[in-house]
Amino acid sequence: MLKKLAIALPLILAATACGRAQMFTSAVPTKDQIRMNVPANNQALAAGDQSELYLATLGISTSVNGGVLWVFDVIDAIIHTPPTTLDEDQAVWGPSEPRGLERLAYRFTVNRVEEGHFTYKLEARLKENTEESDFVIVFDGEAFPGEDDRGTGTLNWHLGSRRNLVIADCDLIGEIHVEYDTTTEPRMLDVVFEGVADECNGEEPTDSHYIYTEAEDASGSMDFAFRKNIHGVEENKPQEEIFAVRSRWLATGQGRSDVQVSEGEVPADLATHIPGTSADSVEIVECWSDVFVVDYTDTNPDELEPYLNHEESGDAALCAFTEAEYASL
Repeated sequence: MLKKLAIALPLILAATACGRAQMFTSAVPTKDQIRMNVPANNQALAAGDQSELYLATLGISTSVNGGVLWVFDVIDAIIHTPPTTLDEDQAVWGPSEPRGLERLAYRFTVNRVEEGHFTYKLEARLKENTEESDFVIVFDGEAFPGEDDRGTGTLNWHLGSRRNLVIADCDLIGEIHVEYDTTTEPRMLDVVFEGVADECNGEEPTDSHYIYTEAEDASGSMDFAFRKNIHGVEENKPQEEIFAVRSRWLATGQGRSDVQVSEGEVPADLATHIPGTSADSVEIVECWSDVFVVDYTDTNPDELEPYLNHEESGDAALCAFTEAEYASL
């Protein structure tokens, strides 16, 4: 009896530790919960047939996914190993030992604040540094996990902290903040980029905002907006305009985008070029089919159609959504 107990006890303790670790790892959102899944076109179409605004929506989602999801590869590799230390309210993985050409040591920590409420952070430091103060927080967040792998929470990527972890003189800068809710139908992501830029490509820091929803049948929507001087280097027009897009699509992929360009120099430009107009913004609509070919397009005010290459064409009755809706950001 004692011999059997001696053999079984380590297995029981290991299983108990594994169960406690699962409580912490399950609190961290997965890549699939944070991913934006805009329907992709896999068909070869004639040049110019595809909806430009569909392509813009797909491109934005791909760009956001690239900026947001990379850190999950690091975290996923970490939490699939046993924690270095584990107690009732905290699990810690690392610091890792860099191998080969790896330059960074990572440490991942999950804390239980209370039942159903967790915080976590991913820290890194250069291989040659060994002090506790050398760790830099790259990513952190707060999670309220629910049933069936669903939950709510926030994520923060501190891109600027990477400046202390790279050899190059340039890198990504800025902050990315994500609020997610996978308990609702549809699930929701609210993503804010603050002062984000790739210095190595000479980019200027830009603020942008994205709201994404996805239903279980793959239908969804995306609102995105950014501030930019659409006049470029044109003299005497230094103000920034707001370029906002709301795209919606059905489970089939058929969808509609409504664009609104406002503020900045837009009202003055409209008053100058269209005397007597009451318009203070520019709107464009583009509807696409289930193979992402333009079904209908139009511009308001009509006088701008020749300049924006969006003269009214197609059949408005083919639009997946009949009424215009503009980004609410």
